[in-house]
Amino acid sequence: MTSFPEESSRGRSKDGEVANFQAARERFALYEKFYLSLHNQARNYLREESGKYKIFLKEIQDMIMPAVERICPACEQCCRLAPIYLTGTVGCFNLVDYLLARCDTALPRPRYKNMEVDLCPFWDQGCILPVDSRSFACLNFFCDKLEKELDMEPVLAALDRARAVLERFSIGRCMK
Repeated sequence: MTSFPEESSRGRSKDGEVANFQAARERFALYEKFYLSLHNQARNYLREESGKYKIFLKEIQDMIMPAVERICPACEQCCRLAPIYLTGTVGCFNLVDYLLARCDTALPRPRYKNMEVDLCPFWDQGCILPVDSRSFACLNFFCDKLEKELDMEPVLAALDRARAVLERFSIGRCMK
């Protein structure tokens, strides 16, 4: 049986995508398991750091939402599509921003079927995550239209403050 190169590469690519989706789901489940296993002292530390982080996330959302509400509903090339999503993640979360976003917040269940068609698993006619519980990678995405509409200086300053919380956060303090 002869196989055409583009068919076999497509098959490998699809297999790779399925493996990435599965790895992302498993990693996301481990994040939740780690969160649920935190002892009181770790939860107190997380709660303190999460409070700081969520203030900046809300600040960013308050600045961008008027433009988002005007621009995004009609967008054909938006943030919900694959190019900004990191391979092997669910909603672009890494462990640190997951813990900070998840703290004292029940996140909606990911719609994993979305990942099969290059959509974020937290997308359903808009982001279904609470505004203070989104991944840092998502908060950093601004399409050209959105950037033109926004005064980016205060947005970037708030992103820097949120990044500083992420960089200072210690997983080690959660494991003691």
